[in-house]
Order: sequence, then structure tokens, then C-alpha cells
Amino acid sequence: MKWSKGFSKTVLLALMLIIVGAGMFFYQRSYCEAEQPARYEPMQLRQVITTDSGTSRTVMWQTEKAESGSWLEYRLRVDAEQAPDSAVQKIAAQATDFQTDAGRIYQQSVTVTGLEPGKTYEYRVGSGKEFSKWETFKTDVGGAFTALIFGDSQSLDYNEWRKTAAYAYSHDPAATFFINMGDLVDNGEQYSQWRSWFRGAASLLPQIPVAPISGNHENYSLQWKPYNGELYLNLFDLPDNGPEGLKGQAYSYDYGNVHFAVVDTQLEELAQWQPDLIERQVKWLEQDLAASTKKWKVVLVHRNLFRYQDGRPNSLGLALMPVIDRNDVDVVFSAHNHTYGRSAPFKNGSVAAQGAIYISSGRSGDKTWAGSRAKPQEVAFDGVLEQPNYLKLTADNNKLTVTSLRQNGGLIDTVTLTK
Repeated sequence: MKWSKGFSKTVLLALMLIIVGAGMFFYQRSYCEAEQPARYEPMQLRQVITTDSGTSRTVMWQTEKAESGSWLEYRLRVDAEQAPDSAVQKIAAQATDFQTDAGRIYQQSVTVTGLEPGKTYEYRVGSGKEFSKWETFKTDVGGAFTALIFGDSQSLDYNEWRKTAAYAYSHDPAATFFINMGDLVDNGEQYSQWRSWFRGAASLLPQIPVAPISGNHENYSLQWKPYNGELYLNLFDLPDNGPEGLKGQAYSYDYGNVHFAVVDTQLEELAQWQPDLIERQVKWLEQDLAASTKKWKVVLVHRNLFRYQDGRPNSLGLALMPVIDRNDVDVVFSAHNHTYGRSAPFKNGSVAAQGAIYISSGRSGDKTWAGSRAKPQEVAFDGVLEQPNYLKLTADNNKLTVTSLRQNGGLIDTVTLTK
């Protein structure tokens, strides 16, 4: 067959258009697949404190079903100060599952190590070829920082907890991590309450790590009897540097120039499982505090170390205060009372010129205790009955400031320590 010269050019042009169009189709398809919108939706995505927040970070999340191929990707954040081609690192997640009253829970956990201090990273999680949106985290620079501290968040509906947490973070977006002082939930074995707690903290958890403490309510069963707190321990992969056999209950970590030590004070609830709970922690706490070279030392307990009746040290105080005194601890935070209180410097069982400041953190949920009264050694007290409160801890090399604020930002108390 012979084609005319004009027809040949027309056919050739048509073929070229088809080829170019097909190429664009495949290019666009490939490009769209690479840049597709995030479709992976992790549940209860959260960062968890590590012993060294300058070089490591733990990220956890739940999934609807078992996943064996989940992962986390991270990279230095792309901005004017960092190279736009920052390499993406990928780490396989560790999958676990456990039974709750609401059914089986499937969970993923990744601990990233080898990070650079003082940097901002982006991270996302996924499974197979699906991934979540990018989130960010910042590593500890080793200098000044602000942390948020929340007293008991246990609630009836956790709406007040949500408002307290959201207000605090929105007004201090540079906060680097947050502490929940125990009694995160009202019943530690009821998973629906944990879901509510996670929803309440949803504005913080993907952005900054949580450093939780186990309270007595984490150790109550569905029948309101003593419970070993297994659900709490499953939900947070906490540092394993406490006494042997007490992972997640007692641990310590550094941030900036501050050393934090967490002690589990639930000796009544855990008596049948850990009858020597306090004795084991006293020995560990002595070694842990003595080994720290940080300028500031903070101890975190759920139960108050003073008797309600007269303000004298209770059995917990008699066991822990000598260790606190010997190691020059600066501040001891507690919860449980649902009220705010700050002591004068306290040492050797009484008010002194120098000693640890004892601060009862208040409540971030909706439960109040109208019967609580100021103790003789307290120089500041507030029942926080009208609305919840939270604390802001700001530290640098020379100053440690603790400020107590109402849910609406109203000032309750502030104290600054210098050395």
C-alpha cells in the first residue's frame, strides 16, 4: 500500500501524540503513586520518653488488625536550614498484641536511635505501601527547655482533661515533653477509658513525648480490686533502667540539665505481686540519683509523701526522704490529692533553710477533693475546685521555675530555684 506524503505526516504526527500522551499518562500515574495522599491511619499515635531525648525517640500506635510489616520512616525536616534531599531512614516496627475487656489490641512500637541533638525530624508510620501523614519531633538540645506537668487526669468523660491538655500545649507550643503524674484513667483495666485518655491528649502525643507515672487507679481491676497494672504497662514502652522486674514502673531519664527519677508508690495495690516494691526502689533510687551529674534533680511520685492529718512524713516519706535528702534533690512532684500545694524547703523531716521543695501537682481531669487541706509546711495551696490546673516547668543551667496555672491560664503560684 502506498501512502501519500501528506497522509504519512499526519499518521506520524498522530502516532507521536499517542506515544507522548501515553508517556505522560504513565509518568503521571507513577508520580501520583509516589506522592499519593496519606491513607494509613494509625490509632493513638504517640511519642514516649526515652532515657536520652537528644539521641532517641520511641513512637507507638495501634492498628485495627494484626500487622507484621509495619514501619516508621524519619528524616531531618526539610527547611531553609537543612538539605532538601535529607535521606529517609526506615525502621521495622515491633508488633505486639494483648487482650483487654474491649477485645484484642494490636500495637506497633519503634525506638529510633542515633539521632542528632537539637534537630527537628519528620516521621511517618505505615504498613506495606500505605503511610500516614508526616509528623514532627525535636531532639533535646541539652540546654533550656519547658515541660508540661499534669496532675490526675482520671475523669468521668475526659472532656476536662482534653481541654486542660489542649489549652496548656496551645499556650506553650515550644514545650518539649509532658508528664502525667498518675491516675491517668479512673479504672486501669477498662480499655474504653484509655481510649478517652488518648483522645484527650491527641493534640500533644504525635508532637511531643509523654512521660507517664503509674498511679493507684492504674492498678484497679474492672471489679475495683487490686490489679497489676498490665494494661498501663502494655500501652507505654518506657525506659528499662529501673530495678529489675519493674520495667515501666520505676525509671529515670534526662532532659536538658535535669535528671528525672520516677518511683512507683502503689505499695497497697501491688502488695500481692511486689511485696518489696518500696525497698527495691529505695536501693535503686539511691544509686540512680548518686550517678547523675545533672545540675538539677527531680523525683516524681504519685502518692504524696506526707500524712494528711498533720503533714508529717508518712511511711513512703520515711522510706524515700532520706534518699532525697542525701542526694540533694531539688523538687519532688506528687499527685493523688487532686489539689495544688507547695512546701517550703524540707529536709531531715522538717522545714529547713535548704532542702527539696515538695509540690502536689493538682488535677487535670474533672475529679475534685474538697476535703484536702494545706499542710503546715506548705507556703502555697489551692484546692483547684472550680477548674483543673496544670504545671509548667522551665529549666536552664541556673534556674528551675515551676508555675501552676488554671485551665484558663490564670496564675495560681510560681517558684524559681537558683544555683
